[in-house]
Amino acid sequence: MITRNHENMNLRYLETFCVVAELGSLTAAGQRLGITQSAVSLQLQKLEREFGARLVDRSRQPVVLTAAGEALHTEGREILRRYRIAREGVQRSSAEVSGVLRLAASTVPGEYLLPGVLAGFRHLHPNALVELAVVDTAGVYRLLAEGDASFGFTGSRRDDLGLVLEPFAEDEIVLVGPPNMAAGPHKPAALAEWDLLAREAGSGTLATVVERLAESFPAVTVAPVMVLGSTRALLGGVRAGAGVGFVSKLAARCHVEAGDVTEVQIEGLQIPRALWMTYHPGRVSGALREAFLEHVRDWRSRGGPEHHG
Repeated sequence: MITRNHENMNLRYLETFCVVAELGSLTAAGQRLGITQSAVSLQLQKLEREFGARLVDRSRQPVVLTAAGEALHTEGREILRRYRIAREGVQRSSAEVSGVLRLAASTVPGEYLLPGVLAGFRHLHPNALVELAVVDTAGVYRLLAEGDASFGFTGSRRDDLGLVLEPFAEDEIVLVGPPNMAAGPHKPAALAEWDLLAREAGSGTLATVVERLAESFPAVTVAPVMVLGSTRALLGGVRAGAGVGFVSKLAARCHVEAGDVTEVQIEGLQIPRALWMTYHPGRVSGALREAFLEHVRDWRSRGGPEHHG
């Protein structure tokens, strides 16, 4: 008799598969999930080995599901939906600050503010495991809407999803140029003469900049010569002399202080913005989520980034 050792299906692998099915790209799935493309491919291979069938046709772009993959996608989405409901029910009824807390954040709060916030939360509640996905602003709201994150942090608010938005921190979008560039102030017309580096379409920074420029200088037309997928990449391009770009002051601060880039002033242009914490009002009960919400509010009341550096 032939026997076979079956592994238990890993829900994380199933989630990865469903994201690949939705996006049609291993790279895009990895970016949403915060893992590498090779990790996505490895998880798919393990899931295919578990089911004994090829689930994804990787030879086509965008990737497409096989018949077996279509069947698994249909059932897999329901499995993940039921699991989220069960997890939320357990967390709502638990009196212990423990378990997994999933967060989603856009670049600036995710890379420059939340690591310090989470370090403090971890110190207070060592039995809690926090998973932070850093995605663009559109991705933050998508993960919240789909129930894949309990809290989101972003620089652009949406009021059409039934979410609560609370102020998280204050920021400003500034224009930076290469280290040898004159700081100004410059005339607004100069914006049309410089090579502009911009963030991707889903970026909250880009949306805020476009809106403010249209309000302040409707006669000035600007078009990016390069679109970059992260704040770090944009700052790297500016530092290398590829052009100028609008970025968060929180993100640019250390680069300006080090002399890597120059903060450039434009007459009549200031772009302050709030960073927001957002969540679904029906998904913040339970000891873990309540403790996290209290921790973030306390962090803000003590001065947020100004107090903590």
